[in-house]
Amino acid sequence: MIPSFLNLVPDQDPKIFPRKIGADGKPVNTSKVVGGRTFVRKPEDITGIGIHQTACVFGPLDDPQKRHRRALKVPAHVLAFRDGVYAQSAPLLWELYHGNALNPFTLGLELEGQYPGLLDDPSTPVREDEKTFWKGGSGKPTPLDAQALATFRVALAFLVEEGRKLGCPIKYIWAHRQANGTRDSDPGQEIWQRVVIEFGERSLGLEARCADTWRDGRPIPKAWDPRGFGSYR
Repeated sequence: MIPSFLNLVPDQDPKIFPRKIGADGKPVNTSKVVGGRTFVRKPEDITGIGIHQTACVFGPLDDPQKRHRRALKVPAHVLAFRDGVYAQSAPLLWELYHGNALNPFTLGLELEGQYPGLLDDPSTPVREDEKTFWKGGSGKPTPLDAQALATFRVALAFLVEEGRKLGCPIKYIWAHRQANGTRDSDPGQEIWQRVVIEFGERSLGLEARCADTWRDGRPIPKAWDPRGFGSYR
């Protein structure tokens, strides 16, 4: 199945992710501001992609239209669903609160599913892929099947290409874990390797900035990337 694009931007409310604008003309990151509007950035300030996993699978599975419209409530520019649909729910120049310190200079990409921070090591008695979910997780890991992988890659290419058309000098890609110490598995080892390295870098020419961190964030670990730093936790 070839991934298909869903444009939800016309249905988005400009006050859905409002920001308070400070005296310096820049947004103050507050969750809700009465009467506020979403901050619009300059294209030249957007230099990369912030990549995430949703840590869940959206429903209802038997109602695709309702399921895909869930993207309107997620603070990311594009949400890529596992069923072959990727939805843009906000203008790319809007600053969305998707990645903490990444917000001002990235486009946010959410990938549907619950993926472990570390893939299973069959030589160990305890399954790492069930121990390293974002926020502890529950149940079994979501498999990264061929359809999901194809959709995630096409969605990443869409953000890079459309952002550059707007004049955004998109060159880099970061994981949410680099800007938030509670997001160890965001987006997870397999996503980083199959989407970021194999496709984002090798096909799109992006540069993964493994060492960068903000506040309590953690660098990309060696388990994810040979150029990484230190352990997963």
